[in-house]
Amino acid sequence: MRRQWKKRVWAAAAGILRQLGQYRLAIANFFSLGLLRATDALVLLFLIPVIIGRVGIDNFGIIAFVQVFLNYGKTIVGYGFNITGVQAAALHAQDKRALSRIFSDILYTRAIIALLAGLGLAALVGFIPYLGGYGPVFFWGYLLILGQVVYADWLFIGLQKAQYITAANLASKLLFAVLVIAFVRRPEDHVFVIGLQGGATLATGLLVVGLLKYRYGLFLLPPAAGAIRHYLRSDFKLLLTNLSIEINTSYSLLVINILTTNALTGYFSVMQKLIQPLRFLLVIFSQALFPLACKKVEKGWKELLALLRNTLSLFILFPAGATALMFFFAEPLLSFFAGSADAYLVINFRLYLFVPLIILANIPAYQILLAFGRKSEYSRVYLLGLALNLVASYLLARLYGLAGLVAALILVELFITGGLYVMVWRNRKAMQAKNN
Repeated sequence: MRRQWKKRVWAAAAGILRQLGQYRLAIANFFSLGLLRATDALVLLFLIPVIIGRVGIDNFGIIAFVQVFLNYGKTIVGYGFNITGVQAAALHAQDKRALSRIFSDILYTRAIIALLAGLGLAALVGFIPYLGGYGPVFFWGYLLILGQVVYADWLFIGLQKAQYITAANLASKLLFAVLVIAFVRRPEDHVFVIGLQGGATLATGLLVVGLLKYRYGLFLLPPAAGAIRHYLRSDFKLLLTNLSIEINTSYSLLVINILTTNALTGYFSVMQKLIQPLRFLLVIFSQALFPLACKKVEKGWKELLALLRNTLSLFILFPAGATALMFFFAEPLLSFFAGSADAYLVINFRLYLFVPLIILANIPAYQILLAFGRKSEYSRVYLLGLALNLVASYLLARLYGLAGLVAALILVELFITGGLYVMVWRNRKAMQAKNN
């Protein structure tokens, strides 16, 4: 009996090792991206008590509020290149000329979009008095959008060389931390915080462009108007999807700020940043998996399902375990990072922890839709989720405050997850028929 038990254990272990070997490149990419996102999370978490201690929770709330608009600008500049750029780089990894063309076209497209985004922000600040009061924060924060133009993380992910962008990201975040410690000393210095982050991103992004030239032999080609128009047209639905995801994530900060105070905005922002490492974990898993999913589609439906089943079974313990730890240690976490942990904040933080678990559940569905090129169905679900979020978050927050807002966020993520699986079910026959 004992021998049979040992044989089963060894057989199971051997199976896991075979799976790890089969996906070793994806696993290496996952850990490189994991280090990248962990750097983001740890540096930003380290800076939260530093910034709050120097500028105060009210000014921290202002920073969080303005950064919502700047993140919208970053998302618009990113357009849909986190999907199409990764796909194109993965398919032309061995062709330097093609990679140079792709990199150049995306860089020029991003630069044009950044210019338009800057004009749009200037118009908002100029014509909306409420935002005009935060004009200096917007002015310096525009550096965050400019940094996104040259930040070629999509290319390294497509090449499955995430270790390079990980090193650049580490340098960027450490530079940001040094700049904050050196220059943010008084409450009025809060106007520079986002700008310092953007400046650090811009500096390291330019270094990455140099790395692409000397390490990979890529070079800038003259602008191709036709290619730029193609990207703007073909990726527009992905932009809407990415923007809806960003709004779903950050719209709650706008609602809290409009309906309550800068201080409560600051506290809720701390909650978001504490959960951000879990979101990052889900993002890097998806990013590392997507190039493999695109390749498995060429072999058919069953191959893709096997990939998703095997990788998800290995991954799921990490976010589940992290969520459980944060649930049990919610009070000390809030006390350390926000300086306050009353029962109301703790309860709502624990409820908010269910959001990343729901997001985890939708990863297989949206990987299937995007890998099979079902961008319209994917976008439709997120746009409907955005509409639901715009209404539910405002109404429930107005009625029940922070508790209503958290309930609305859970409702929206459940709707999106269910909608993605409905789209997979409706299109399953067409996807199954591909390559058969």
